[in-house]
Amino acid sequence: MIDFLFGPFYFYFLLGMTILSAVVFTILQFVTPAYGLTFNNRWGISIRSNWGWFLMESPVFLLMLAFYVNYLHGGFPFTIDSFPWTATVIFAFFQLHYLQRSYVFPSKMKGTSKMPLSIIFSGFFFNMTNAYMQGGWLFYVAPEQYTLQWLWSPQFIVGTLVFFLGMVINMRADIVIRALRKDKFDNNYYLPYGKFFNKVNSANYFGEIIEWTGFAILSWSVAGSVFLLWTVANLVPRAKAVYERYEQLFGDEFKQQKRYKVFPYLY
Repeated sequence: MIDFLFGPFYFYFLLGMTILSAVVFTILQFVTPAYGLTFNNRWGISIRSNWGWFLMESPVFLLMLAFYVNYLHGGFPFTIDSFPWTATVIFAFFQLHYLQRSYVFPSKMKGTSKMPLSIIFSGFFFNMTNAYMQGGWLFYVAPEQYTLQWLWSPQFIVGTLVFFLGMVINMRADIVIRALRKDKFDNNYYLPYGKFFNKVNSANYFGEIIEWTGFAILSWSVAGSVFLLWTVANLVPRAKAVYERYEQLFGDEFKQQKRYKVFPYLY
């Protein structure tokens, strides 16, 4: 089964996901998923957003952990020289994001906003496929790529700097947005100011795109590049929808800011 999952089928799967990302990007130009600022009741049964984020994001954390444990089990016992240090570091970077997104981020959410189960299921499905892509590449398809010397390669150093820059932007933007609400019962929407919001309306999405750009560079992998395509395909249309919603909510106050939607000085 392992030979099938991480043989030629794996690369056909990556190709299929690449094509599908373009399809999703096109669809999202016309269809706006109903969660957060764009929530409505037309997408079916909904639950609290904090539980939605947990159910949607935690599976990728757990499945990646299972891949890693299985990978270590296959090579046990290790010596200092034979332990997969580089793969472990890249794995830890990936897990750090999803530890925050699956457990910390939902626990700090304010308000009682809801998320449709249809959105949660689609996110759950993608995250499971993404764990297959990233874990597959890292531990089964190309583990020999990640020698100890990779840790001081230009790709890894530059990618790591970009990855953590994006993570900081993303998390700081989340803090700014979260601080706008007064308490856990406040469901009103407010216009964020300061930090990167002075130039970019969806600074949180900008940070996440930068983050996964860094991951694609530091891992130098096809799987990381496909994930980056999906990140852009999902978040760029989302940023456009959020921008339009802010225009509706805040009118001239928002228009006077002359912000870009997601990429400074570009879009």
